[in-house]
Order: sequence, then structure tokens, then C-alpha cells
Amino acid sequence: MGSPIKRTNFSVTIITNEELYTVGSQHAVITWVTPQQRADTSMHIGKAPKHLIKHTIALDTEFHYAEMYNLKPSTRYWYQVESNGVKGSLNSFTTLPQPKGKYLFSFAVMSDTHINYGEVSEDINEIYLGKLVAYANPLLIQCILDSKRRDIDLAVITGDLTDTASSLQYSGLRNQLLPYFGDTPYLLCTGNHDKYTKNSGLGEQGFLDNLTGREKTYTSIIFKDYLFLLIDSCKQNDNWGYIDPVQMQWLESMLTTNRGLPAFLFLHHPCNGPDLWFGIKNHREFLKLTRPFPNIQGVFCGHVHRNHVTTNRFTTGSRAYVEVPATVQFPCAYAIVRVYEDGFEYNSYKVSRLDLSEMSRERFILKNGGKAILTRYCLGRIGDRSFSYFDNQLFRPKQYEVSVTLEKSKANELYENALSIDGASLVPAYDTQKSKVILGRYDCLPLTMQALRQKYSRYGMHARVIEDGFY
Repeated sequence: MGSPIKRTNFSVTIITNEELYTVGSQHAVITWVTPQQRADTSMHIGKAPKHLIKHTIALDTEFHYAEMYNLKPSTRYWYQVESNGVKGSLNSFTTLPQPKGKYLFSFAVMSDTHINYGEVSEDINEIYLGKLVAYANPLLIQCILDSKRRDIDLAVITGDLTDTASSLQYSGLRNQLLPYFGDTPYLLCTGNHDKYTKNSGLGEQGFLDNLTGREKTYTSIIFKDYLFLLIDSCKQNDNWGYIDPVQMQWLESMLTTNRGLPAFLFLHHPCNGPDLWFGIKNHREFLKLTRPFPNIQGVFCGHVHRNHVTTNRFTTGSRAYVEVPATVQFPCAYAIVRVYEDGFEYNSYKVSRLDLSEMSRERFILKNGGKAILTRYCLGRIGDRSFSYFDNQLFRPKQYEVSVTLEKSKANELYENALSIDGASLVPAYDTQKSKVILGRYDCLPLTMQALRQKYSRYGMHARVIEDGFY
């Protein structure tokens, strides 16, 4: 690595928590933090490492949100973030292939808003895992405003609208928060928290009377010749999911009657067999019932507060089962689905209040690598936050990192040395006494292995390769 850099105070601008958060067919979003230092938000981007163009998006902020527009589908781009003249590592991504046919419409998906108005459930997420109950209301408002700026035609919230199903929460949601949608129509699923009757909760009747005016907690609508099915997967005062037989019959009838329409399904709990973290207990029956209907484009849920996408190759092929992150817990995000004649594109977005997103990350209190564990679980992989689906195929990007994990003072030395050569960033390690230095992130393995050899030549130390979202 050359002569070690000796400093008593680490005074260089630190770029940390740099994340390629989402990649679309024509845009990408990268976020990062310069802790306790306000700086510019600048991005160098181009199709070749030696031909990057600098864009300055904002000035004087600690929390950096850079969105690159007018990109070309299925194209590799190289990029480096910059703040105060300090650059992150040189990285690459490849944009998604764009679904075929004409663009039709888009809809937002949000989940687990946990509106509380001072009445909270005091669950494990709140006590230990960074759930921002005190900021639930402004986070929902910001997600609504952010999604509307993306010109959505519809919004769906997949449950846990309230924290304890109290009268005050339902009335506040109806009268003070949902009106931020303005003239944008929205659809609501019920969640397990919305069926609480303990601690003076109103349960599902409060959901029906205050928010929907419906007679049943499940319903269907046809929007722009697409079938939207809202399923109730919740039981009173039970965190596990279950779809009752009457609703199963209704679901089969709706899918049969509307077999000619492409369909999107929404419920609160995960429902795919390989992923049953507090999911629906009768998932096998659900998968068997929905298997004969290839018109089902995707299934969306919440409940587990993370970005995660699974398929079930043996049962439903490449159909995506999408877990949408919570608005109220890191990464404090929502999603947009852009629908084309032959498929759709999915992107998750952090709320523009990055200060709250980072506050949630910082409040995760597990002793051993808490922030790193929370990031891995809730953030997921780039292919959990971005994908496109058409021709019965799921297209999911990948990203690999080249990194070195060292005791914090040594990590700082390597970081500062890398800044003078080709850039780097820092992230928390699973060992709280250490930090991870990111030396590069790349969209394919051959590029990654080439970079690995270059980094060893430059710094004289062994780095390692990890696919993002994995240990």
C-alpha cells in the first residue's frame, strides 16, 4: 500500500453509505452521506471510465440524492460520486431492458406506514430495529408527494396503514394524510396492525368504516384494462397471514371471469413458498390456485419491511413476488411500477427525506454490526429494488463490490490513500470495531475480477469480492 498515512485527526470528507439504490431502463438513483459535513452532490457519469461528464445536482447538504435521467436501456454506464472534491470509487451499472410496446400508465406501491398519532404498538421494530414511529406521518406525506412528482396514475398501499387501529389513527389518516394524494386515486389493503382490537383498536371495522366505505376488506377494480385484486391476508390480533376459503373462491372466480385481462395482486403478507417470514400459512393453496392464470403479472406485499423479490420456478415460472419496503423504517421507501403493452418495469425509491432514512439506519441497535445487518436485510440486492418483466422473463441487474474490511484506523488510512488515486467510500462492517472500504462496484463478474487484480497491484493488499445484498 506504500507508506502509511499518519494523521491524528481524520479530517478528509468521508463518503459513506454510498448506494446504487435503483436502476431503470432510462434512469438511476445513487445516494450517499457525508457525515456532519455539508457538501455538494455531484455525479460523474458516462459510457466509458475515461469519458465521464460531471453533473452537480445540489449544494450544501449532508445527505446526497443523485438521479441520472435520459439514459439508454440495456446500456453500461460508469459513475463516480463527488462531494467537496472527494470522489467515491469508480463503479458501473447496466440499465434495465425496457419492456416492449407502448407505455400505458404507472402506479405507486407503498406499505407499512404505521400511522400512530402518539398511540404506538411498541413492537420489536420500534424498540430495536429503527422503526420511526414519531416520523410516520411526515414520511407518508413525503412518499405521497415524491411519487406524485413521478406522474403516477394510481397508488396502492398494502396494509399496516395504522400502528394500533385506533379511532384517532384512522380519522387522522383519512382527514389529514390521504388527502395529499389529491386527484390521484388510491387503493388500500388491510394489514395485521389494522386488525388490532387490543389496546382499544377498532380492528377491521375501523378500516372499513373510516378508510374505504366497503362492505368487505377485499375487493377488485379494473383500471385502464388491468385487473387489480386487493386481498385480505390478515386475521384479528395475529401477525401471521391466512386467506380464508370464501376469499379463495372469490379470488378464483375473479381470475376466471377476467382471464383476458392482465392482473396485479396485492396483499399484506408474503405468499411465496420459498419466503415465509410471517407469511400466509396456506401459501400452498394460494400458489396452486393462482398457478393456472398466466395473466397475473406480479404479486405485491409488505409486512416484512424490506426490498425482496422471489420467484417460484416450479409453480409460477418467472412471476415476481415483490416485498415492498416500509415507509416508516429503513430505507423508508416506496415503489413505482411502469406498465407497458408487454410487461412492466419496477423501481423502489428512497423517500427524498434521506435524513430520516439514515436516522432509521442509525437507530438499529444490535451490538454486532447492527447497521450492516439492517442494511443487508432491508435494502436487499439491486435486483430486489429494480427489475423489468416481459416475454415471461424477469430481468434483474446485479452488482458486485471489491472491498477491504480493516480495523477502523487502518480503514481510514486506506480510504485516504485511495482518494488520491481512484476514489473510495466507507460503509459499516459487521464487526463494529472495523470499517469496510469500498474500492469499486461493478455490474458483472469479469469486470469485478479485473478490478480486483488492479486494486491488489495499486494497494498491495488483498480485497474480496461480494455480490451486493450478501455477506
